[in-house]
Amino acid sequence: MKLHWCALPFIWLLSFEVWANLSSSSSSSQKEDLNKMLGQLTSQLKEDYDLNLLSQIRVLREQSRQLGEKRLHAKSLLLEGLMRQHYGDYKNSLVLHNDALDIVTGMNLPELEAGIYLALAQLEMSLERFRFAQQLLERAYSLITKNVSNEHVSALLAEHALWQGTLHIMRGSYRQALMILESVESKAQQELSSQLALTRAWAYLSIGEHLDASALLKLVSQEQAALKENLRLRVRYKLMSAMAHLQAGQFTDAIKQANKALGETFGTRFLTEQSMLQKILAGAYAQLGDFEQAHLYLKRFAMTEQALNLQKRNNKLLQLEAQYTLAAQKQQLSVLEKDNALQAQQLIQHQQKIDNAHLAQQRGVLGMLLVVLAFGFGYWRWQNKRYLTVLKRQVAERTAELAERNKRLQALSFTDSLTGLNNRHYFFSIIDAQVNTNATTQTSTGEKHEMIFCLLDIDHFKKVNDTYGHAAGDTVLQSVADILKQCTRESDMVIRWGGEEFLIVMPNMTHSEAAEAVERVRRQVECFPFVVNEQAIQATCSIGFAPYPLGNQGGKSLTWEQVLELADNGLYMAKEESRNAWVGLRGLSPPFNAPAEQLISDYKNLINSGHLLATTSYHS
Repeated sequence: MKLHWCALPFIWLLSFEVWANLSSSSSSSQKEDLNKMLGQLTSQLKEDYDLNLLSQIRVLREQSRQLGEKRLHAKSLLLEGLMRQHYGDYKNSLVLHNDALDIVTGMNLPELEAGIYLALAQLEMSLERFRFAQQLLERAYSLITKNVSNEHVSALLAEHALWQGTLHIMRGSYRQALMILESVESKAQQELSSQLALTRAWAYLSIGEHLDASALLKLVSQEQAALKENLRLRVRYKLMSAMAHLQAGQFTDAIKQANKALGETFGTRFLTEQSMLQKILAGAYAQLGDFEQAHLYLKRFAMTEQALNLQKRNNKLLQLEAQYTLAAQKQQLSVLEKDNALQAQQLIQHQQKIDNAHLAQQRGVLGMLLVVLAFGFGYWRWQNKRYLTVLKRQVAERTAELAERNKRLQALSFTDSLTGLNNRHYFFSIIDAQVNTNATTQTSTGEKHEMIFCLLDIDHFKKVNDTYGHAAGDTVLQSVADILKQCTRESDMVIRWGGEEFLIVMPNMTHSEAAEAVERVRRQVECFPFVVNEQAIQATCSIGFAPYPLGNQGGKSLTWEQVLELADNGLYMAKEESRNAWVGLRGLSPPFNAPAEQLISDYKNLINSGHLLATTSYHS
């Protein structure tokens, strides 16, 4: 689950700076007007990113530049960067953020400089370049702790913790995110406190601890002022509440809450929230047995996801500017045609007056004038057609250029930049089709060919980073990725799952073959000489895997998501028992029959009692 928080904390930071500007005495009325203008724009952006505000932001930027007001100039650049980032124009957003950073560097404005670094980190998170986002967060933290005054440091530390926790959640490190978010002593505004609580609730829901999440949501519900003022915050609160109800098995309440939130997103640009709400509704209706409604919301979820992906890939502002330019050119052509027609009419009237006065003497001259006029009019028409042809060609070239950019953006969104493996986005985009085409067959020895979900985690990876540095950790991750490519088949999927975790999906494979494959991977990692700065270090891995499909005697099959959770439980059991080991689930021991929730929550005890059949690489 991925949740993109909007740039409200950065807008809050700008609001704080505007308040400081308005409070300071100034002899320049023009500077005061610019401060008021910035305050109004900041307040309007809190609720929605209206493109009509873009022209006002540019006016503010130009006037502050002419007055030499570098603080206002930098803030206007940051506002426009946030606007462009919201519409997916990441390239220009990055340029604007860096321009603002260049202005404030060396001006002894640590609060604003730290805010720009946090904005850049959030932009890198939107592009899923987590390593760069972490570097920017570290720079912001250094500025906050060393240079920011005591009256501002608490609020900025809370904002930093919000984005650091969000980054850990996006990388799948939910417990690490909780450690950071729970350690914050926030003195920030009510809106930022509510976002911190919602982020913690998101982390709890990601690991299935809905009771802790519900307690946090109850606290957020008491902040009525923040929820009433901000539509996006209100929608996020209802979204988290629906998720908590769904995990608690309160499917009717989940549907009720999700429908309320979904109603508030209509007419907005909250595609991410709409997608998640539709998925929740599909899951809740499916649990209640209303498969028709579940199918309907699944279709809507797929359509929203497709629209969301297009929104991420396309450069919306470039499209709108191109359309505006083309419309302006057409309008100019229309005005030119009317003007030429009027001039032609005036020439004809004038010629008629001359003909009436000098009909006999001017017949030859009149003929010549008519020929010249017809030739000129024909030439003008030819030039117009030629110009329109050039415009059409330019539009076609721009369309082809945008299509090529979309292809590159799709490749970037589906590929992990460090290891070159496919990432979670790619996995979620194809797994349903892979599962539907997977066929279970039986061998002559009675074993089934199934789809094997396998999760691998590098043991003591944090220790590698702490001892040898993050560059060494990156080298280990790249080497493990190469080992997985060599030890798997072409039909297998190898996914960078997040952090030091990898996912391997192996279709058409028996349990024995899967055990041999993961043992081969384990030995290769154990024996591989990871060389960092001409120094060899040793690393090991722990693995858990489970087959799909998997069902109990009641005939109810587990979903692939639940099978993936069983594989994750096997991974953690291998870590608890031995490390450098694997645990593979074979199936259920007849006549044992238990719901999926019990299989997941009581995995280790069920294996030890023999109700779940599993093989391991160690002796228990």
